[in-house]
Amino acid sequence: MRFYEYLLYELYDIKRWSMTERDEFVSAHIHWPIVNKCNDTTWWAVTEDKWLSSVFLEHHGVPTPKSMAIYDVGSRLYPDLPKLSGAAEVRAFLTACDSFPLFAKPVGGMWSAGAMRIVGCTDTHVILDGRDTVTFEVFADQVLGDQSYFFQTCLKPHAFFDGITTATVRSLNLIGKDGLSVPYTLLKLPRGANVADNFWRPGNLVCTLDPETGEILNMVANDGGKRIELDALPDGERALLGERLPCWKEVRALNERVALLHGVNRFGSTDIAITEDGPVVVEVNTGCAFELIQIATGRGLLTPDMTRFLNDCGVNI
Repeated sequence: MRFYEYLLYELYDIKRWSMTERDEFVSAHIHWPIVNKCNDTTWWAVTEDKWLSSVFLEHHGVPTPKSMAIYDVGSRLYPDLPKLSGAAEVRAFLTACDSFPLFAKPVGGMWSAGAMRIVGCTDTHVILDGRDTVTFEVFADQVLGDQSYFFQTCLKPHAFFDGITTATVRSLNLIGKDGLSVPYTLLKLPRGANVADNFWRPGNLVCTLDPETGEILNMVANDGGKRIELDALPDGERALLGERLPCWKEVRALNERVALLHGVNRFGSTDIAITEDGPVVVEVNTGCAFELIQIATGRGLLTPDMTRFLNDCGVNI
């Protein structure tokens, strides 16, 4: 454990935790050594290259956000998508676009770092959500820079989320000797001006769901490194606790299909948004953040069942 993790999980509280319960917590900083033992690392790009992942999913009929363009100043070819390589091409694309807002994320990015929402443009400037309006030249040369970016349409959430935001369901997928199991499902809720639902963004929330029913069991915030359980949304207008997410049967079926399409990766996760047209896969992940599960549930990840699974994968905790 890093010291901040020891404080976050309150492992110093020896009256709260037995020694066995304390030992079930695992550090986020050994995520990749563990996950890589469970997975086929030659499949890394199939999930972590966002354009390649979208092509793979679309080829197999998996619903995803509509792909709109790629910004890339290199020589890589992206068939069937406009490739933008400078301010002039960005301007020509955006001024002709009729699908705002657009969501832009690094092709090789993780944790939504660098992600942004483009809400429109003028003849000279790009209008970004929560950021200063910039000229096309500044947008291309400084905001995007040398990093490749993937532009997609933004999803319209199901009416269940009216007045909240575009949330996603994170499912932890384990493929063992008896097939797929989904021991944890979470609901990630972006709040305020945040353009993505990752829990590291200040103000965002995470909820534990019942994997079988989609019922919201709890709601957790991070207050300056302290895990706080909430009784309702911070604005107080809706509790959410005890409610069941819509389209849950369809969400589970889609998650299972995607997990098995990536079946050589025995430890993975999916992020699925629920829209009026049904569930849509936003991202597929190699692995799943240990801290997200532990913060949401308030329990350590290394339960006896999880430890047995990891041992079967050749991981020696």
